[in-house]
Amino acid sequence: MRTKVLTQSQIEQFIELGYVHLKEAFPRESALAAQQFLWTQLEKQGVLKNDPSTWTQQMVHIREQFDDELFQVCNTERLANAIEDLIGEGRWKERSVYGQDERKTLWGWWPVNFSSGADRPWDVPVKGWHWDGMMRPHYVDSPEQGLLLLCVFSEIGPMGGSTLVAEGSHKIVANLLAENSDGLMADEAIHLANRSHPWLRELTNSHDDDAVAADVYAADADEAEDSGSSDRIKKFMEQTYVDGNGVRLRVVETPSSPGDVLLCHPFLYHSASQNLSGLPRFMCNRATPLIKRMNLNRANAEDYSPLELSTRSSIVRV
Repeated sequence: MRTKVLTQSQIEQFIELGYVHLKEAFPRESALAAQQFLWTQLEKQGVLKNDPSTWTQQMVHIREQFDDELFQVCNTERLANAIEDLIGEGRWKERSVYGQDERKTLWGWWPVNFSSGADRPWDVPVKGWHWDGMMRPHYVDSPEQGLLLLCVFSEIGPMGGSTLVAEGSHKIVANLLAENSDGLMADEAIHLANRSHPWLRELTNSHDDDAVAADVYAADADEAEDSGSSDRIKKFMEQTYVDGNGVRLRVVETPSSPGDVLLCHPFLYHSASQNLSGLPRFMCNRATPLIKRMNLNRANAEDYSPLELSTRSSIVRV
């Protein structure tokens, strides 16, 4: 297929691993200008950029969405074209109305990670693993999410609070949702996936059938409970697990720079991580809703988008 931004290897990575890292999706200076605006919002909570003594909370939430012009300039042609490289040209709901009305993209919410989990050694969390869309039912062809965008507005190095992603996990979720065609609410689906798949069961410590499903939404890394294990980094990050369907699974950090965006399959498991860097991490999530549901049975194979191909190839029986 012809693409405008992403390379063929990036397309293949998205299909197989469930995400691709788009560097400089929008200009670094635009990201830093937006970050400065967010500092003015933090000041309303008594958190001052130039006074680290006010950084007393490990995670500070800015529970707002913004459509100010300094965020709109982050809606670059490069980012928009990369999105359509994955979901298909003309299939993104927001781009279809671009220039036809005055609706602006909303950017938010903002979990600003100052030092989550900095009081203990860095490790792979137990809680917090999820995919987005808690308040709606999920189907294998759901249009509401499109892609999950993880948009970065600060420098994030190793162990610096980047989002952890579970490579290949979108395939498990796609197959689960295909088996439950009547739809599942996210908490139910996540709880079911955690208990039914051996790698996810180990990752989330979901051995108890009575485990509370809501635990998967522990949003902050400092809320994650001690796994009681000293080898989680080796088991989940340094080794690749291959399940019975040939799905390759591994947890990875996503170090990024201001202006970078991770374009993720909507079913990709991800989690907050500890920030041991001493530097605040600024990021937000965005959806890219589709105009129509994914079509997993197209008459012409060339019409499949990478998003549809990734989802379709994940289902054991299509």
